Amino acid sequence: MKLTMKTYSKYLVKRFLPKGILLKIKDKYHEMKGRKNEQEFRGDAVFCPCCKKKFSKFMDFSSTIHNNSERYLNTYKNTVCPSCFSMPRQRIICYYLNMNIQSVPQNNILIFGAEFSIKKWFDMNGFHYQTADLFDRSADFKVDIQNIPFPDESWKLILCNHILEHVPDFILALKELKRVLSKDGFLVITVPIDRNFATVYEDAGIVSAKDRIKHFGQADHLRIFGNDFDKILNDCGFLVEVVNGDMLPTQIGGVIGPVNYDDNRVYICRRR
Repeated sequence: MKLTMKTYSKYLVKRFLPKGILLKIKDKYHEMKGRKNEQEFRGDAVFCPCCKKKFSKFMDFSSTIHNNSERYLNTYKNTVCPSCFSMPRQRIICYYLNMNIQSVPQNNILIFGAEFSIKKWFDMNGFHYQTADLFDRSADFKVDIQNIPFPDESWKLILCNHILEHVPDFILALKELKRVLSKDGFLVITVPIDRNFATVYEDAGIVSAKDRIKHFGQADHLRIFGNDFDKILNDCGFLVEVVNGDMLPTQIGGVIGPVNYDDNRVYICRRR
């Protein structure tokens, strides 16, 4: 594939800029892009709990060559917040946090794979958080979620949004999340779920990007979860509360989509 100047420039920025500057550039880019979109989608028909703004509608989402386009058929397309770029699962999380803000700790918050919309909510509400990622250099900590380098019970709130489908051993990751979660804390977690599946669909023999797209929906997915994810969490030692987007105000767009495995269920987990 031919390397364009734009692609090469992005590579240099991501590879060599100091972490703090890289983070500021990323966030500033999202802010500028969001402000531009706000003018086009001005209105009050829908509401984003992440950035707390109203719009005429949410933006459409388009699949890419790295996704299985068949999984985008017959799903909601207008799912993206014009300002903070949240999708249904992020809005459900922030709606829950808004409704239970007295339970959110002021600090000791760890966010895996931190998304701009989630960080936006914490920043707007004055909570101190830290971020973890295995590959994103702008994260505060470089962390393999299967081997978390923190003491037992060191975090009061952990967010893990669509991470477990990327790691080789998701059960080990869940056990690590439980280990570092404080006794009085809680874990907010989501995964891609195909409601046609009774349980997890994975196959270690599926290794090529093309086959992973076909079977798991994305080239970097190792599995898709099924309807028993709450039982899996329970078996790993969690008490589980399920927040169902179908039961929340329609204005936040807590739908299944834009992909058919972008489930609208969020799992709130506490140590049993």
